[in-house]
Amino acid sequence: MSYKRFHIETDPAPAKFPMPYKFNPRSNRFRLAKMLLQESLHYRLNKEVILSRPCIYGVFSGRFGGFMPIKEKCVGCMRCVQEYPNIMKVDYSEEYLKLGDSYWTPEAVSTIGYEASTGKIPVKGMGYKGPFTGEGFDSMWTDMSEIVRPTRDGLYGREFISTVVDMGRKVPYLQFTRHPSPITHHPSRILEIPIPILFDALPEKVTNDGIQFVIASASQRLNTYFIARKVEQLQRAFDSGMSTPPVPENWIPLVSSSDLEGTIHESFLKKARIIEYEYDGGEGYKFLREINPQAILSVRIPLGEDTEKIAATLTREGVDILHLCANYQGRAGSMHLKDVLLNVHTHLVEEGIRDEVTIVASGGIISAEHVPKAILCGADLVALDTTLLVALQSEFAGECISHEDCGLRPRKIEVRWGAQRLVNLMASWHNQLIEILSAMGMRDVRRLRGEVGRSMTYEELEEEAFGGIEKVSSSKQ
Repeated sequence: MSYKRFHIETDPAPAKFPMPYKFNPRSNRFRLAKMLLQESLHYRLNKEVILSRPCIYGVFSGRFGGFMPIKEKCVGCMRCVQEYPNIMKVDYSEEYLKLGDSYWTPEAVSTIGYEASTGKIPVKGMGYKGPFTGEGFDSMWTDMSEIVRPTRDGLYGREFISTVVDMGRKVPYLQFTRHPSPITHHPSRILEIPIPILFDALPEKVTNDGIQFVIASASQRLNTYFIARKVEQLQRAFDSGMSTPPVPENWIPLVSSSDLEGTIHESFLKKARIIEYEYDGGEGYKFLREINPQAILSVRIPLGEDTEKIAATLTREGVDILHLCANYQGRAGSMHLKDVLLNVHTHLVEEGIRDEVTIVASGGIISAEHVPKAILCGADLVALDTTLLVALQSEFAGECISHEDCGLRPRKIEVRWGAQRLVNLMASWHNQLIEILSAMGMRDVRRLRGEVGRSMTYEELEEEAFGGIEKVSSSKQ
């Protein structure tokens, strides 16, 4: 056997729906005309000098030059402003600033669009001028101080860095009888996927047939899994009387207690490799185990105050995967997904059962950097939700908060185009994950799980720098 490097084939999938240009370059036309007149006299009508343009991206390459800049070509390098500060000015366009909602910033929407279109890693220059910290994952940084050569070049082929993760239950130890066969109460059920990313279930009101087929197709090309309450094609196959419909092997059916009480197609569940149960305090997941004892059983847990206790109880009862779900803005009440993950992971470690179960995190993961940060907090892998819709150019029609209150409006798209955009997005995120692993000197993403010592948080740094110092009120200053 030999190792095979996992590679995602990308292909350009440009946006089919117009996106607002990010920057709005404009000139003071009177001053520009005055400068051109002065240059014409000084250089004696030398066209090579007079018609030269300061922009290497072609913003002023149109017929009217700087009088009518080509705004969609502007990348915000600010060279024109630096060379001609009294003539040029570059601001964000008003249409761009209207993108997204309170959680999805225009920058986040634009970045996802670029990654889905090209499959490349976005490169940003001119330094970072934004806020030093934010909420959730934005208050967390990875520690790059332990750079090990040549692991640093893992993305370009000199070192193998594994992004494979395990899904399922591991046996903590083996017990033997007098016979040579081992016994265990909770047998090992493990599947491997090449990237630590799943595609999560989306609200039915924003998921048409086209989007569902896109997600199924893209996940199959990526050798990962997608979660869905139902697949319309399979449902229609059953309604038409087919006895053995073509069930996708990478489909994780999401089952609720109401599904168990009503009509449920057990034929689907008996063929599924992984089944997910929507936890509501009941024990319906035990019935799913009876239907398909060989399947990996996942329980979807809405985050709350007792999440740690619920996670420990379900792990002891033989659940293979714990899917911890925050809302679409990464929050669970007053807490962020980052904090809940740390609490659940730490609690399971203290109970001595962390290695027996797989933890999937979802909700508010909208950037490539959120994947390694969620794993640092204790997750094994993540599941994407609204990020998929943004990559497919769904429109924001309000706040996108939860499964019931999702302000995204899907468009009618081609399956091939949409699947390629999701594949491109995962290719970009996969490369960025390898980059961060290589910068930290790690060769396996599984070693990143729970390594909080490789991260820094704003709260810890603030306490370390200012702990014990009394705050001086403004009245005493």
